[in-house]
Amino acid sequence: MPEISTVKNALQTVVKKDRLLNAVFAGGKSLIVSISRTFYALWLQTTGLIFLFFTVGGGASLVRQYRKDGFADHQRVLIESAFTLICAYFTLLSFLKARRTANRK
Repeated sequence: MPEISTVKNALQTVVKKDRLLNAVFAGGKSLIVSISRTFYALWLQTTGLIFLFFTVGGGASLVRQYRKDGFADHQRVLIESAFTLICAYFTLLSFLKARRTANRK
């Protein structure tokens, strides 16, 4: 591992001395950070959309259960309600986190 820090220190010394190379590294770093932040926000929105589909499916299942027998099977209603609420929480959390990530400077 000492070889890695020696190479890293040598590279940092070269970059600090050459202004053009320093500018290229700084620009490349900001480009990579910007692209990765964008893809992370897209990932969060995609997972939020998937959880939204699960939430809608759970809600539709609850409606079907109510129309079928008026919530006679209490255990199934509890499981479906918990599933729907947890998916709704993850949907909201994912979209809020994506908004914070996209707005970060």
